[in-house]
Amino acid sequence: MNKITKLLVSVFFASILAMPLQAGELSVTGGATATITKGGTESSAGSSIGISNELAFGASGELDNGYTWNYVTELDNTSTITDDVQLTISGPIGTIGFFAHEGGLRAEDIAVGAVGVGKDYATTMTWQEGYNTDGYGNIQYHTPSGLLPFGTSIKVGYVPSMQNSSVQSAKGTISNPASEATGRDLTQVNVSLAPIDGVTIKSDAAWTGGESGSTGINGTEQGVSGNVQVNYASGPFKVGYAQGASQPAVASGELVYYENKSYGASFAVNENLVISYNYDESEKNQRVAVAATATAGTRTTVTSEQDTYQIAYTMGGMTIGYSMAEVSNADYSSAAGKTENVNILSVAMSF
Repeated sequence: MNKITKLLVSVFFASILAMPLQAGELSVTGGATATITKGGTESSAGSSIGISNELAFGASGELDNGYTWNYVTELDNTSTITDDVQLTISGPIGTIGFFAHEGGLRAEDIAVGAVGVGKDYATTMTWQEGYNTDGYGNIQYHTPSGLLPFGTSIKVGYVPSMQNSSVQSAKGTISNPASEATGRDLTQVNVSLAPIDGVTIKSDAAWTGGESGSTGINGTEQGVSGNVQVNYASGPFKVGYAQGASQPAVASGELVYYENKSYGASFAVNENLVISYNYDESEKNQRVAVAATATAGTRTTVTSEQDTYQIAYTMGGMTIGYSMAEVSNADYSSAAGKTENVNILSVAMSF
């Protein structure tokens, strides 16, 4: 895979090397959101007021012979100055992109939600959904639009170093790389298609490489994950279903893997008002080592679930939303008191 990625990059840049650059254009888009949030367990809940922004500063231009370039940097985090950066170059043979905390190829979240997509909008736990290129510095190739039948698009992403999990400036290096016991690099492939009107299908597969953990019995295991989703939209209705699985890489010891599914539906009451429901489920499967007096190992399972109800009302560039979510067996724990709630009233401005 490394050789294929290098070959694609070499061919692409060889084709644009001699092309002069024309003046580009600048743009600013984004929005600001204020929220009142209340969440926690039945016996212990807290409230907070927060304001966040998501501003995208973009620049774009055109090369000769139909090639274009696009640069975007986003400010969407209260603790960082620059977040989510990308530079893409597109032409007849496709798109090459360089991404830092951008360019996610995982296909686990369906396209349903009045305010946001279920657990992706708000939750009380960390869901194990599999690998995603947007958590690292990565390079990607996308097939050109219209090349394949049924609106098919193929995207291939490669993370040369899984230590590169923060935004790096040009020529930046990782001075003290940590252990690569659970993977040095990551490869991910995303395939999407629209075979008939209103239907979209997306899938992804990801795998790690270069693990340097223990060898022998119960030694290093490669990390793998995959997802598939189907969405359908017709008039005011939208429905979606997704299913996937993830096995994080293991340096040594027993395996843990997760089986996930989600579905949802939304209905636009009119051009301003939308209501939706999402269900998310993740089953953790933990293998337990063979005991000294036993002949076989065992496996324990626990399933976390979340129900999300949302309503949103839009007036021009302002959206007032309310999201109510309940998580059972939060954090993959069936212990008493692990049913948690998060309720959010939001006011969002877009421009």
